[in-house]
Amino acid sequence: MSWYLIIVVFVVILGASNLAYQVYKMTELDATSRGFKHPKFWGFFSLSGDGAGGLVLYLIGRRKYPSSMSEMDKMVIESRKKKAGVSLVFLALSTIALFVICILTF
Repeated sequence: MSWYLIIVVFVVILGASNLAYQVYKMTELDATSRGFKHPKFWGFFSLSGDGAGGLVLYLIGRRKYPSSMSEMDKMVIESRKKKAGVSLVFLALSTIALFVICILTF
């Protein structure tokens, strides 16, 4: 295994874990602002399921509760959205690079 393959795999894992963390924190903050009983559970639940089924169920269920998010929380959400976008770009580009490396070397 070559050194650049190890680096690309590390960047893929880093991008995926950062994206999952940002989605968790955004869901937790949203659940807190809507008055859900266990916001950390909802944050974790949003990550579960194949094909993001947990996130879809959370988004459907949250419509019943009005949001009372402060301006500071809205700024935090926007910051987390930008961080999630950056991690998604890292994840996509490093996955493409990983496929190219695997095709060219194996």
